[in-house]
Amino acid sequence: MKKLNLNENFIARIWGEKAFYDSPLTTDGQKIEVLDFGRLNKDSGADFKNAKIKVGETVYRGDVEIHRSVKDWNLHGHKKNGKYNRVILQVVFWGEDFPTAEIMPSASKSRKIPTVILSRFLSKSIHEIWKDIINNPSSNIRLPCKNENDSLSGEFIQNWIDNLALKRLNYRAGRIKDRIEELVSIHGGPSKPIWEQVFFEYVCEALGFSKNKEQFLKLSRNIDIQTIRKNKFSPFQIDALLYGSAGFLTNLKFKHKYIEELKIEWSQIRESIKPRLMNSEEWNFFRLRPMNFPTIRIAYASAFLCSIINNDMLKRIFLCFENSDKTFREVKAIFEEPKISEYWENHYTFGKETVKHPTRIGETRISDIITNVLLPFILYYSKFYEKNNLHDKVIKYFSVTKESNKNEVTRVMEEQLKFKIRSVSDGQGVIHLHNFFCIRQKCRDCAIGRELYQKDAVSDVLRIILY
Repeated sequence: MKKLNLNENFIARIWGEKAFYDSPLTTDGQKIEVLDFGRLNKDSGADFKNAKIKVGETVYRGDVEIHRSVKDWNLHGHKKNGKYNRVILQVVFWGEDFPTAEIMPSASKSRKIPTVILSRFLSKSIHEIWKDIINNPSSNIRLPCKNENDSLSGEFIQNWIDNLALKRLNYRAGRIKDRIEELVSIHGGPSKPIWEQVFFEYVCEALGFSKNKEQFLKLSRNIDIQTIRKNKFSPFQIDALLYGSAGFLTNLKFKHKYIEELKIEWSQIRESIKPRLMNSEEWNFFRLRPMNFPTIRIAYASAFLCSIINNDMLKRIFLCFENSDKTFREVKAIFEEPKISEYWENHYTFGKETVKHPTRIGETRISDIITNVLLPFILYYSKFYEKNNLHDKVIKYFSVTKESNKNEVTRVMEEQLKFKIRSVSDGQGVIHLHNFFCIRQKCRDCAIGRELYQKDAVSDVLRIILY
């Protein structure tokens, strides 16, 4: 086959469409079955995140890296980059006549990574594949029903969105429930520290946005509130604990009083409570605004944790929902209380001084935390303790509060569904529709799809190309 100058995005398109290849094998002869392609990653690190691949008789969950050539793993220096430690499969297009050791590259700790040479398993010529792809260009988040759904009544769509919004709220409350039950099975309870622990964990996840949410959740679960309270940690000690556990103090060589004292404090904490550690390479800075860098978000998480422990933050938030008619304003004020360490007033990362900048999280982020963390958290709490009044307050806030935050998904869904998002409930409903129906091609399970396509068209595969 004549070698074409294919870029990795194009190869990713081929890999993501099973019709373009048949029965792929690894270079050492193992059968490959894709159970879940995972999520396309537009940032640094592997190309597909959290894929599920069966190699031989073993199922792996991890990342997939796409390359043009078997040479690229070493040329790109992936073996020494911790962001590629979760790679479970390398997919290359061309396989030069290299020794087997080169074709199966190594991650750190010399773990061999199975490799598929895709050009050997194509079901049609590369030129036919090229034509197929350019005749079906990328159309990010394009709904299959875009051109037909305006035939449905606004009331029909509203009722479906309302239904999905409650499903999403209960889905998130279910995550809270599962984590509470997990901790109760270990520690007994549920006690106040367990509720506070889970609250802290999911607020941290929200602070990470999409690019560091998993890292923040991992960090928060390495931090035990009971241990901090028992040892009466100061705000500075909590800073040291979080930055040290996150891996940012390892081999940090900048000269500054704050940094030097953090490292000293961390060495003592690490010796006394032996926390679980992360690697600094796990964190993403690529294409982030400085205010969203994980280093400064950890500073807020540290101050936030102090407020949970010392200022009874969670109880005060509950009281806002129970007793106030100005819930958002009062909760926003509580979220603005945590004061981060002075060092971070003119730094976004360690060792790089900047002009003085705001250190509070913004109103948009607070609104997101209320919607995605507080409402499901309090909903589950109200059900657990049978606090019907609190439960009703959550549902009312969810249904009547104006949705002021729009993102790419809600904007596109609003446009293509011809549906005006007015409330938090509306916004959550269309996100749930997008995440659990549209991009999963489940038109036959969607009320809109069933109504539009009924018996015939909905049985066809409705492709949504997301690359």
